[in-house]
Amino acid sequence: MMEWADYQFSDKTILVVEDIDTSIKFFDAALRKSQANILWAKNGEEAINILNEKAKGIDLVLLDLNLPGINGFDVLKHLRKIEPELPVIVQTAYLFSGERKTSLSMGANGFISKPVQLNDLLSNIAKFLSPEVIC
Repeated sequence: MMEWADYQFSDKTILVVEDIDTSIKFFDAALRKSQANILWAKNGEEAINILNEKAKGIDLVLLDLNLPGINGFDVLKHLRKIEPELPVIVQTAYLFSGERKTSLSMGANGFISKPVQLNDLLSNIAKFLSPEVIC
C-alpha cells in the first residue's frame, strides 16, 4: 500500500469542481496532505471562469458531473475546447446512467465513483501527475 510520502504534488495545481459540502471536506482533507495547490469551484460557471483565466496553470481537474447550473458535461466540453490536453478525472455518484462511458467519450481521462476512496483518488491523480517522493 502506498504511503502519503508517495503522493506529494507540491509543484502541482489541481482544480476541484464540487458542490457538495461533505465531498469538499473530503477532497480538502485528502489533498491538503499532498501539498498540491488547490483551486475550488462550487458550480459549473465558477469552473468555466477559473479555466478561462488559469487553464494554463492548472495541472489536473477533478470534475463532479452533477453541478448546479452548468453541469459537469458542459464544463468538460468547454475545457476540451480551450485546453485539450489537461487531465480531467470525473467523479460522480451516478453510475447507472452511462456517465463513465459518456465522460470518457467526451475526453475525460479518468473516472472515480463516489463515495471516493482515498487510495483510489490518490492513485488516479498519480497516473497524470508524477508525484514527488519525499524520503
